[in-house]
Amino acid sequence: MAGRRVFLLGGAGLILGGCFDRPCHERIPAQKAFLDGLQALAKPALASNNPLAVEEAARQSVALADKVGAFSDWCGTVRKIEGNAQTAAVTIEVGPQVSLYAFNDWALAFAGSVTDLFLTRSRQTPPPGLSEAAIAALKTLRLGERVTLSGRMGEIAGSGVFDLSRLFGKSDAEHRQFLQTPRFVARIEALAASKKT
Repeated sequence: MAGRRVFLLGGAGLILGGCFDRPCHERIPAQKAFLDGLQALAKPALASNNPLAVEEAARQSVALADKVGAFSDWCGTVRKIEGNAQTAAVTIEVGPQVSLYAFNDWALAFAGSVTDLFLTRSRQTPPPGLSEAAIAALKTLRLGERVTLSGRMGEIAGSGVFDLSRLFGKSDAEHRQFLQTPRFVARIEALAASKKT
């Protein structure tokens, strides 16, 4: 009888352990759907070796991000923090080679690694892409740390939806780079260290 109990408990442990071994972005249905959608667009386009297909897939990837709108309790990994509390910019990886980028100052965005991706500035100075609560949370996080985040895809607070089509260039090489490592602008409202499971 005791042997049977041990076997049953051990089996339950394996089942539960298997659930927690899945990458966190696969456990959140909306986040997984977004990432799966990006992959479904990028993979055949890149394999086609057709610049027109690559351009169309990049355009559709942007449209897919627009449809996401607000998101909550997504998981990610902090990859880069730049600037200070006023000019903060953060890059958070939310899937394999897929990142969200939020910034509080145009100058830092232009000085950073996305310089070539911005073709024009908005006529209005955009408000911060990181809320005060998100900035406070960033002060407690380390690079490479797993986080949960909530916000709005493609929106710089108060200015409506940012035109993401301006975030990648018009050449075939730039479209390919975008599909391989997509990076989207987001408004980050809430950010917290992920609880260990």
